[in-house]
Amino acid sequence: MKRKHNPMDSALTGFLIGFLVPVIVFFAVYIFGEKGISFKNYVGNLWHLHALVKLGSLCVFANLLAFWGFIKLKYDQAARGVLGATIIYALAILISKAF
Repeated sequence: MKRKHNPMDSALTGFLIGFLVPVIVFFAVYIFGEKGISFKNYVGNLWHLHALVKLGSLCVFANLLAFWGFIKLKYDQAARGVLGATIIYALAILISKAF
């Protein structure tokens, strides 16, 4: 039996969600974790402590939830998009650790 095409099941949708989820998690950590410090100082302090890349790596783990959610819904193309965004984040983190 052929399934109806769902507009949410596209690689672009998955890629956008896979790109935005870590950013949202990063901002949530800042908003709920740090009081009385500007975002610029927060990022600067993380960079100075060599923790920015580590926190970024942890934020990307949230993509796992989006990926599994799309797999459960059988939105294979969207799951593929999330995986693509995650791979790009992983490459960026790998490059930033090398320098």
